[in-house]
Amino acid sequence: MVKKLQSWQMILLVFLGVFFVRNCMLPFVSDDIPYAFIWDGADRGNLLDGVGPRQRITSFYDIVVSQWSHYFTWGGRILGIGLTQLFAWQGKEIFNVLNTLVFGSLLLLVFRIGTGLSLKAMNRTYMLWLVFAFWFLLPDPFLTTLWMCGSCVFLWMGLLEFLFLLPFALKYWQADFWAKPPKWAVPLMAVSGLCAGWSVETGAAAAGLITLFALWHFKKQKQLQLWMVSGFICLCIGGIMLVEAPGEMVRMELQRLYEYNPGLPADMYWTPLMFQITFAECFWPVTKLWLPLLALIGYYVFGLPKGQRWNKVTKFQAVMIAGALGVMLVMIFVPMAPARAGFFSTAAVIAASVTALRELMPYKEKFYQQHKGMCRGVFASVFALWLATAAIYCAVEWDVRQQWMSRIDYINAHKEQDLVVVHQIDVLPISDEICEYLGCVTWNTDVLAWGSDLEPREEGSHNLMYAQYYGWKKVITDGEDRRVE
Repeated sequence: MVKKLQSWQMILLVFLGVFFVRNCMLPFVSDDIPYAFIWDGADRGNLLDGVGPRQRITSFYDIVVSQWSHYFTWGGRILGIGLTQLFAWQGKEIFNVLNTLVFGSLLLLVFRIGTGLSLKAMNRTYMLWLVFAFWFLLPDPFLTTLWMCGSCVFLWMGLLEFLFLLPFALKYWQADFWAKPPKWAVPLMAVSGLCAGWSVETGAAAAGLITLFALWHFKKQKQLQLWMVSGFICLCIGGIMLVEAPGEMVRMELQRLYEYNPGLPADMYWTPLMFQITFAECFWPVTKLWLPLLALIGYYVFGLPKGQRWNKVTKFQAVMIAGALGVMLVMIFVPMAPARAGFFSTAAVIAASVTALRELMPYKEKFYQQHKGMCRGVFASVFALWLATAAIYCAVEWDVRQQWMSRIDYINAHKEQDLVVVHQIDVLPISDEICEYLGCVTWNTDVLAWGSDLEPREEGSHNLMYAQYYGWKKVITDGEDRRVE
């Protein structure tokens, strides 16, 4: 019984159980509500100030019509946003279950790509490392794995990108994998490549760079196969469809004209100040979390004899890190790039660290016997930190949920009024302190200020869309605009 409770399956179950509970505590917020309506590209879409009446999504056909309009008038992320609209129509309960399964699937997929092993080889050590990495090291995990719209764009698209890379990784680790590829390999990889490329810009770019290195390797080894080429070509096609969406330029102009954004003005783009901001708010918050991962990789690499440090394992690690780092360097030159853009990159570095762990696994018992006290102390400290942070996150998210539910009840009780004024939602002070050091791991004041709470302005897009969603007239918050410092 004790062994079963300590199995990797039980560790994963507890981890996903906490993740599921946190999903359930998070209501529809921010862009989740506007995407519950058919996208009206003819009238500036659903996300800008002064948005007019919109029609609720009631069928799959509505989603298709909506995404067609979205592609030509706003942006190319039709897979992620299409999923958001699907769940906004079907309900948060379905999303909570499926999102938990996707999160767990990505964790297991990273293991398979990093090791080339089947799940039969999974053990507690691998699982504890993956849980540590997925809990503490993902950038802005609240926005990329829990918030519905953000999760559909980053977590779900990350799964598609890693599924595309899986056959390449298995072929790299196992020469006999698809030695005679099945007939369905080419169309499967073509569809997979198209989806991975048409996912989200940063993940598609990193996956493309990694695949390019893979093609070069397999060609050099005379192992290049048609499914690899077709997958890469379709990945490129999907990427072009994503970044060259006609709506990209339309959105930029609409945002320039109508978006209320007291942030960095457009005339300051590509200046030293912008580079300083993107480094401080995107590149460094992401890459500093890689340090434990790189430490494990470094421990493995520098433990090798000097003449053996460039081998099959370190080549794989170098490619994964190069793809991850290359995208993060590009992000320095993207105006107002957020830390969540580094989601795929971090998952790629986690995969590289799992490779190092696989190589060190035969020495695990010896290392433990030599450093038993240290190992127990580190495990106890990290476990205590996980328990403490899980308790804090759940307390913060439950508190915010209660404020949201009380607000909705209050507005419903006064919905006959022409204008209802409600209090701004506040977070527990400890949340802001934690997020200052760890990124957006749960609700914080900045997240609420920048789109997740209502605004003290009647024309605010979320105010208007929330009113339409719940059947209110007009609603605003009291207090000052928290985006203006």
